[in-house]
Amino acid sequence: MGAKDKKKWFLVGLLCLIMWLLCGCIGNNKMSIDTTLEVSSKFKGQRIMSAVVSDSVFRQAFDSDSEELQAMITEKCPSTLICSAEEVNNGVEITMTLEFASLSDYTNKIGQILGKTPGIYFDASNSIFKNGYMLQENFTSQDLFGWLLEALREKNSQFEDMELSDIFTDGDTQVIYEGEIIETGAMIHAEKMESHAFDSISVELTMNEDGSYLVAVNFIADLDVYYDMGDDMDTAIKNLKPDGGVYEVNNVNEQRVYTIGFSTYNTETLISQMNSVLHTKNCEFEVTETGDESDPFQAHKEITMYLDGSYFLDFTREGTEIVYMLKISSEYSFNECESVTGFLKSYSFDNDDEYTSVYVTAAPSDKVQIGLTYAIDIQKIEIYTKISSDTILERTLSFYFDSEQAALTGENFESKLRARMDEDMTLETAENGGMTVYTVHIPAESTEALSLKTTKFLDGSADEEELTSILAGGKSKKKQLRIKTYSYEDHISLEKFLGSAVVSDGIVYRMEYPKGYTTAFDEGGHADMVVEDNVLTCTTRDAIINVKSRGETTNVAGVTQLALWWLSLIVTVVTLVLNVKHIAGYIRYREKYLLKTDIFHGRNLILMTVGVVALTAFIFTTLRLIFRVY
Repeated sequence: MGAKDKKKWFLVGLLCLIMWLLCGCIGNNKMSIDTTLEVSSKFKGQRIMSAVVSDSVFRQAFDSDSEELQAMITEKCPSTLICSAEEVNNGVEITMTLEFASLSDYTNKIGQILGKTPGIYFDASNSIFKNGYMLQENFTSQDLFGWLLEALREKNSQFEDMELSDIFTDGDTQVIYEGEIIETGAMIHAEKMESHAFDSISVELTMNEDGSYLVAVNFIADLDVYYDMGDDMDTAIKNLKPDGGVYEVNNVNEQRVYTIGFSTYNTETLISQMNSVLHTKNCEFEVTETGDESDPFQAHKEITMYLDGSYFLDFTREGTEIVYMLKISSEYSFNECESVTGFLKSYSFDNDDEYTSVYVTAAPSDKVQIGLTYAIDIQKIEIYTKISSDTILERTLSFYFDSEQAALTGENFESKLRARMDEDMTLETAENGGMTVYTVHIPAESTEALSLKTTKFLDGSADEEELTSILAGGKSKKKQLRIKTYSYEDHISLEKFLGSAVVSDGIVYRMEYPKGYTTAFDEGGHADMVVEDNVLTCTTRDAIINVKSRGETTNVAGVTQLALWWLSLIVTVVTLVLNVKHIAGYIRYREKYLLKTDIFHGRNLILMTVGVVALTAFIFTTLRLIFRVY
């Protein structure tokens, strides 16, 4: 091994040793994070988090330069925190202080640091149902030190592969509530509550297609709790009934169940009524809808829901829960259910012919997002096929969307159309009577070419051996003297194109024959079958269209030829009659008759010429009629 190789391996070994020493120092001397959360009953206070960077880590990472550490902290510290670094006996203490004026202020500032909505439940009650407080979080102070880890990674590449748990550990955590100190775990959970609260609340919310809501709120209490409170419980719940609502109470299996039902006509009223019934100001209900980029006929409905049952429920008691039951039309399919604030216990769903139902259980109250998918319906489809001749054909497909449908699927649908179009196809977009109309033009030079292009466009691809949309026919092979006939069988399949989407107002099919043709349907069980001159129209709701039709017009060439045949026959017979004496003379006297008769001059020449022409025309037209050349 050469000197250079030895030197290289020596440097590699030295680097590994340094990394081992650094990791060893950090691994054996993780920074312990101590936390004090001080709050009032109005949730005003501060959160102080501190961690001591040991001498060994401080020396390895910052060369014992406290100014460098402070500069890094000042630069990288989130704006919602007050950060400082101070030398202590065993290293440097990093302190982060978060001040807040309310629960919402605290939640927003924590969310900015975490980069997501935190789970924070706070209940300070003094009512007939309970008295005390409860504070619960779904994160730790270690999660709030993520920014410091990122700063260390930027400062020193030796931290690149490390996670929070490699550097930090949870220390002592305490909550100071109205001056009372409560020791708690790293994930804060402090409580002190006396209650005569309900066991659970279930809220059954039905979303109707017209935007209205039907709600039933069930308050469920143990009978022993009811006996302790007496009529006070009945009175308190009965007073929650909104105007026009219903109130019921029943004893079921050692439990007393109060039900308050009401209906609302919009989301704003729903939230107002829910807040009133649940004796809170915190309920949320929001519906957002977005199109699906991968499938323009599919959309997503996301329902964000938070129902605050904290006035009636004591979540410090094991088994206390709030249940959301959402019912929506069976046209919607359940996709997912996610917790926003981290207190979701379980969820499930089922479907029947009328509803898709989602059941969510939370403790404490949780903000959840329920994702549903549904098909975007097309308002109307028009299919127009124009036959100009056997070699000039054009098919037009027009798709109509109302404003709501267009807003969800517009760009995605247009992209889908363009992805399926050949170079000679064109796309037009227009507004028509409040509708957005996408029109695709498909030109072709034969029925076979039109069938292939239509299949490729509607299915996304085409196998020439198994076309799903076929236009067959053309001019009738059986020639008729007086009539010229076109006949077509048009089979169009929209199944793959539509998927699960429905065409609300149906599909309008129209075929136009060349001008001058009289048209008729041969077969087709579709509705509103109308014939106007050379245009046939029908409507259907089936995704597969099959129409047989024909168009007839006068065969001008055949009729003209027949007339010419009769005319030539008549003229031939007349000229024969007028020249009968000359014919008889020639038969009797042969050439002598020709010598003594002036047959090739004057009137005789004219009659003979007309006769020859008529006979020639007669023979010619007779042959064409025999061989059907017309």
